[in-house]
Amino acid sequence: MSEQTGVTNVTGESNEQGKEASKEFQAITSQEDFDAAIQARIARERAKFPDYDELKAKAEKFAEWENSQKTEAEKQKEALEVARRELAEARLVATRAQVAASKGVPAELLSGSTQEELEASASALIAFKGQQADPRLVVPTEGRTVTPGSSTADQFASFIGDKL
Repeated sequence: MSEQTGVTNVTGESNEQGKEASKEFQAITSQEDFDAAIQARIARERAKFPDYDELKAKAEKFAEWENSQKTEAEKQKEALEVARRELAEARLVATRAQVAASKGVPAELLSGSTQEELEASASALIAFKGQQADPRLVVPTEGRTVTPGSSTADQFASFIGDKL
C-alpha cells in the first residue's frame, strides 16, 4: 500500500490524486516527449531514496572495516572453504563429462551429484530416447521434380494420376 501525501479533500482523494485525475491523457508523439516522460519517472523513483549513494558508501566502509577486523586464521578458513567448494564443483563437472562421454548423452541433460546418480540419469535418458518416434518430417513429394513452365492444372493432373 502506498503512502498518500497532501491534504485529503471531501471526496477522500488527496490533492495530488485530484490533480492527476483532472489531467487528460496525452499521447506521446515524439522521441523528445518520450525521453522527458522517462526522465520524469526516473526522477520520481530516485526521490524515494535520496540518500541511497550515501548509504551504499557507508555499507562499503563497514564491510571493509569488518574485513579488517578478521584474524588471519579466519581469513585462511574462509579461503579454504572457497577452495573446497570450487574443487567439489570441478569434480562434479569432470564426472558429468566422463559419464556423458561414456554413455553418449549430452552432459547438460544429466542430473545428480554422484557418479551413480549421473549414470542412472544417463540410462534414463537413453531409455527415453529409445521410446521416441522418429521426429523427422515426412514430405510425400520429396525428390520429385516439377517441370518448369507447367501450369498448376498440369501439376494437379499429374498428382491425381500418381494417386490413382
